[in-house]
Amino acid sequence: MDARVEENGSGSVSSRAAAKVGIGVGVSAGLATMFLLLRLLAVARWDWTDAAAIADSFDFSDAIPIVFGTLLAEPETTGLLIAILLPIAVLHLLWPADRSGPRWTPGSVVLVAALVACTVAWSVTFRSWWVLIGAVTVAGALVAIRILWRHGVAHRAALRIIRSAGALVAAGALLLAVLVDTPWMSRERVTLPEGSVEGYVLEVEPGFVKLLTDEREVRIIPVGDVASRELIDE
Repeated sequence: MDARVEENGSGSVSSRAAAKVGIGVGVSAGLATMFLLLRLLAVARWDWTDAAAIADSFDFSDAIPIVFGTLLAEPETTGLLIAILLPIAVLHLLWPADRSGPRWTPGSVVLVAALVACTVAWSVTFRSWWVLIGAVTVAGALVAIRILWRHGVAHRAALRIIRSAGALVAAGALLLAVLVDTPWMSRERVTLPEGSVEGYVLEVEPGFVKLLTDEREVRIIPVGDVASRELIDE
């Protein structure tokens, strides 16, 4: 009898764990799809017709380049988000809201490591320390609230912010997807018989090149008309 109860209990725990993993995978897939959709609409500057034309060349296997292209496209906006999210993620890892001690879950560790890497890269690239200073300021404010105000609205708000680190990172990613309208590929100058056109090459196929101009016009150009393609340093 006890063995049967123990077996049922183990099965129940396994089922709950599997269900939790399934929910997590479903939520992650939904967020990724929403990110890509918002990114597509933002690049098309919220024009449905242009978005449909760009979508014809959209490949979900390019998701990782699209994510990195979004992070690197608007350094100031990305830096501001890093300054806010890094201290929240670190406190979520080292000083959770439930005071149960450090929470060394794989997701929390990877999130902190990624944000630290972004902070270092941003600071070294732009020779500026305001992102790091901002992160320290936000961390100091949250720690001070937790220490000085043991109860009250401010204390509960700080705990809620720390507890919601993952949700805030997801919201920040979606916000970037909405705000950044720069395409995820490099900007090029394409030389044609009538002159040069600047834009983003969406697709290269036998016989034609699909180009998204700076004005967000999608052009289909015969390969024979393309005299040269040159990357533009921005």
